[in-house]
Amino acid sequence: MAAMVGRTAPPPTESGERLAGRVRSAVYGTIIAMSVLAYLGDHEPGPWVTAVTVGGTGIVIFLAEAYAEVVGQAFSGAAAPSAHEIRVALRRTCWAAVPGLAAGIVLLVTALLRFPVATRIDITLWIGVGTLAVCSILAGRAARRRPAVRVAWTLGSVVVGSVIVLLKAALH
Repeated sequence: MAAMVGRTAPPPTESGERLAGRVRSAVYGTIIAMSVLAYLGDHEPGPWVTAVTVGGTGIVIFLAEAYAEVVGQAFSGAAAPSAHEIRVALRRTCWAAVPGLAAGIVLLVTALLRFPVATRIDITLWIGVGTLAVCSILAGRAARRRPAVRVAWTLGSVVVGSVIVLLKAALH
């Protein structure tokens, strides 16, 4: 019987691991921010409430990720985390806040440009779809996947983001 030879990714470098963590956090933060935006679209809150809600959600996600990482380390049998380990966890997970904060800024800018609430939220949601696509492209390049696989993953990300946008449209 012939042995199966599988394709394996090259071992991650330290910078590759950092990038992977940032992209993971950005994807997670983007999907949560998009979900909050989809919910807010039905309520038509003021521009500041919308921006603060989405931006605040980004910060909460970041803190939850950092806390989960520190608590997860406790199960490794190590002693209580040091201040250095907590700082490392905060640096590693801070990218989870970026999508929510960026969405809040986009919402404020589009409010200053006097776009209607629904249009502000739609613009921000489609930027989220673009963010998911960019994260998939980065992941495909980092894993050195074949171009066809990269395209498939990117299209999959666009489908996930588009489903969120379509659900928002169907519910509102």
